[in-house]
Amino acid sequence: MTDADVPDMPATEQPAARGIFDGFSGYVTPAMEDWQNVLSNGLVVVDTNVLLNLYRYNQDARASLLDALEKIGVRLWVPNQVMVEFWRNRENALEDPERQLQQSISALRSDLEKTTGDLRSWINRVSLDRAAALQLEGILDNAFDEVIGSMERVVDSSGLGMEHDTSKDKVLSALTALLDGKVGAPLDPVVHAKCVADGKRRLEEQVPPGYKDKKKEARGDDSEVGDYLVWYQVLQEAKTRSTDVLLVTGDTKEDWWRLRNRMTLGPRNELSEELLREAGVRLYMLKPDRLLVLARDFLKVSVSEDSVQNVELVDAQSTPIDETVGSWSYASLMPVIRKLRAQAPVQEASIARAVENGGYVSREEIYEIGGYGPERMLKGFTRPVTRISLEVAADWNLSRFDRDLLDPVYAEMKAGFGWVDGFRVDSSLHAALRKAWALIDEVDVEDLMDEPDYDPSAS
Repeated sequence: MTDADVPDMPATEQPAARGIFDGFSGYVTPAMEDWQNVLSNGLVVVDTNVLLNLYRYNQDARASLLDALEKIGVRLWVPNQVMVEFWRNRENALEDPERQLQQSISALRSDLEKTTGDLRSWINRVSLDRAAALQLEGILDNAFDEVIGSMERVVDSSGLGMEHDTSKDKVLSALTALLDGKVGAPLDPVVHAKCVADGKRRLEEQVPPGYKDKKKEARGDDSEVGDYLVWYQVLQEAKTRSTDVLLVTGDTKEDWWRLRNRMTLGPRNELSEELLREAGVRLYMLKPDRLLVLARDFLKVSVSEDSVQNVELVDAQSTPIDETVGSWSYASLMPVIRKLRAQAPVQEASIARAVENGGYVSREEIYEIGGYGPERMLKGFTRPVTRISLEVAADWNLSRFDRDLLDPVYAEMKAGFGWVDGFRVDSSLHAALRKAWALIDEVDVEDLMDEPDYDPSAS
C-alpha cells in the first residue's frame, strides 16, 4: 500500500497538535506582566487563613494588607466556604495574641527560675556577700519584668483588645466594608452533598486540593473536605466571570502547591489544568507577603519591609504545629544538618549529643567528640551553625530563623572566667531535629542502595 492508498482521517479524529506546556500549565513561570495583569484584571480570591491572620498581624501589616485588598475593588471575591471557616475559627484567632503572650510569659518565668539557679550557683562558688547577691538577683528579676511588661504593651497596642463583641471588633468592621457584595452564595443543599461526596473520594485518591486534611475526618463535621468546597466554588465563579484567577493563601501544604525544599514554586499542575479545563482560564497563586510586594509595585499601595516580614513570619507560624517550631521546621532543618555534616561535623554531632542528653552537651563532651586537646578554646564554636542557619534562612526567604540552634551556657565557668561550660539546644526543637535526621538518614540509605556496587551485607 502506498501513501496515496491510505485514506484521510476524518477531521474529528485528527489528533490536536500539542506543545510542551499543553497539559502542564502549572509549570509555567508567570512573568511580571502576568502578575500585573491578574492583579489589575483577574478574579482575586482570598483564603480563610488570610482573613484570620488579620487578627495576628501587627497594625501596620494589617493596614497594608487591607489597603491592598481594597485596591483590587470589585474583582475581590470570597467563596462562601471561606466565610463558613472564618466564623468557625474567628474566636480562636482572636485569642491568639493573648494566648501566645501567656505561653511566652510562662516560658520566660521558667527560664528565670533556671537562670536564677545558675546565678546562685555562681554566687555560692565565689562566696559573694548577701547584699551583693540580692542586688544581682534584683537586677535579673527587674530585667525579666521589664521584658514581660514590654511584651504586654506590644499586644495591647495591636489595637484589637480581644474584642469578642462583633460590633466592637475592628477587623470585622474593616472586613464588613471591604467584602460587601463580594462573598459567594452558599451551595444548593443537593450540590453541597454531592461536593462533600466528591471531596471525600478525592481525599482517598489524593487528588488536590485538601487531601492533606484527611486527618480531620475524626471530627465528624466534613471539615476534611473544606479545601475542596473552596476550590469547587472558585471553579464555578471562574466559569461565570471567564477571567484568570489569583488565589491568595497562607496554606503552604503540598495539596495546593508544587514544593521544592518546602519552598512554594507555583500551584499544583492538577489544579491549573482543572481550572483551564473547566473554565478556560489560568490559575495564579500567591502567599500574602508576596501579594503585599506586588501590590506595592503595581497597585501603588504603601507597604514597608517590616510589614512584609511580619506577614511572612505570622503565616509561617500559622502552619500546623507538628510541622514547625516558630520559623523552624524539620524541612528547613534538613539542609542545615546536611551543610553542618559537610562543613562542621563536630557542631552537628554536638547538637545530636545535646538532643540525646535532653538538651545539653557539656564542654567535656565536645572535647571528646572533636578530639580536642586541653589547650583548645571553644570561642566561636557556634559560628558555623549561625552562618549556615542564615544561609538556609535566606533560601527560605527569611531574614533569619527565630531561635538559635545552639546556645552557649555560662553557668559555673568551671574552665575559667568567660569560658563556656557547654551548649544548650532548645527542647522545642528536639522533635523536629529527630525527624530531620531520620529523613536524611533514610534518603542517604536509598541513595546508597541505588549505587551499582552496593552490598547490604557490608553495612
